[in-house]
Amino acid sequence: MLKCAIYARVSTDEQGTSIVNQQEYFKEYIIRNKYEVYDIYTDEAFSGTETTKRLSFQRLMQDGKDKKYDILLAKSYSRFGRNQRETLTALAELFENGIRIIFIEDGLDSQRDKGQFGLFAWLAEQEARKVSERIKLTWQHYNQQGRIHTTNAPHGYEYNREIKNFVINESEAEIVRLIFNMYLKGDGVRRIANFLNANGYRTKAGCEWSMFLLKNILSNEFYIGSLVQGKRRTIDVTIKKLENIDPKEWIVHKNNHEAILSEQDFFAVQELYQKRSKLVMDNRESRQSNSHLFSNIVKCKICGATFTYKRKKVENYRPHYSCGNYEQKGAKGSEHKRNSITEELLIHLIKSELARISKNDFNYIKDCFKQKKNVSKPTTATDIKKLDMRIEEKTNLSMSLLTAYAKGMVGEVQYKLQNETIEKELKILMEQKEKLIAESKLIILHGDEEKKAIQLVEALLGLETGHWTNEMMKRIVERIEVDMLVGETNIFFKFTVPR
Repeated sequence: MLKCAIYARVSTDEQGTSIVNQQEYFKEYIIRNKYEVYDIYTDEAFSGTETTKRLSFQRLMQDGKDKKYDILLAKSYSRFGRNQRETLTALAELFENGIRIIFIEDGLDSQRDKGQFGLFAWLAEQEARKVSERIKLTWQHYNQQGRIHTTNAPHGYEYNREIKNFVINESEAEIVRLIFNMYLKGDGVRRIANFLNANGYRTKAGCEWSMFLLKNILSNEFYIGSLVQGKRRTIDVTIKKLENIDPKEWIVHKNNHEAILSEQDFFAVQELYQKRSKLVMDNRESRQSNSHLFSNIVKCKICGATFTYKRKKVENYRPHYSCGNYEQKGAKGSEHKRNSITEELLIHLIKSELARISKNDFNYIKDCFKQKKNVSKPTTATDIKKLDMRIEEKTNLSMSLLTAYAKGMVGEVQYKLQNETIEKELKILMEQKEKLIAESKLIILHGDEEKKAIQLVEALLGLETGHWTNEMMKRIVERIEVDMLVGETNIFFKFTVPR
């Protein structure tokens, strides 16, 4: 007898259906076809688009790869999965291992209908999108009314099912107040976390405190009585990643529940957090930019490696830059001899080049930007025009297809498939157009960039070289290629036409 694997799933949006009902559904089919049940794989309360969360599904796939059963039986395609890409990949893996797949309700059998599985995958994914949109609309309605659709309480609160709202957990609230007070007195999140953990304080889940959790608490408006909804949303039903929504679009319900903190303390913490964050970033940028004058700018012309900063006693501790590949691997590994240049020589070369560029009213810079504009503008304008014609063509095709569908000349399935193809092509064309428009805007900005480049050259020439910084160099120099084995150094500026 052929061994049969049964897969049954009930998702979160099906409250009245049970796994048991699906299993009963298979009995008569199995008896009639004289199959032997190898195992029953069940996943409950998971969406069909989330294959990684369906543990039984993962076990089903592994057993199929190990050829422990001959036939996979499911009620319908949508029960098996709704993420088109992942589902088709899973089916392909089972096909490759000789597994026969039967979806009873859809009348699909891989022995005769393998070519139709792609169509059903598309239809199942469209159904998943419809379900997802219904859920989103429900949540949006809840958000507008201030209704709570998640009862997970932040630290300091508990959810009260009788009043259907959050109430203060006083023992936890004391910890929240302590966290805010410590931060206002000057303690950082690392020190606060260490203090809480050392003194036996634990999170709601009984774990030690982390810097990440403390940052979330310090920025959570919930503690001043505000319920904020609609901060994030799914990009697509088949994509797990969430996108952040603009704060202007958040739905805020003030005085939704009792506050633990005063608004004055909460916003004082927000202001202090922003100041500290800016200070950290400014210091970080300063350290990185001013570490060494030509850091990450000088490249080895022989092997392409970045030069590293060095000071050696044998060279009287003069700052110089050497090929990082050679310093790490030696002559044998880098396939060339030591390639290095002193910082003093680099400064001299840069200053000489800037002096040359400043001659004749900076005509060199003006010519560079003129070349960029002449090269880019005609091509961009022509390409945008061509794309407009293709977009119009696809739009007309879409309208013709819709008219044919409305008159009954084209069936629903054919219409959906062709329309989806047209929509994908239109999306690609629109993205290409947006990119070209962005490029054309950059061309318009060349005039401003030209002025900035001239001003920067003037500023550097008027400044003592001892006050030059790495940040200044990176604003004007694209890269410096060095081959001191033949005595060659090439400087590429940001404004030069690419070679």
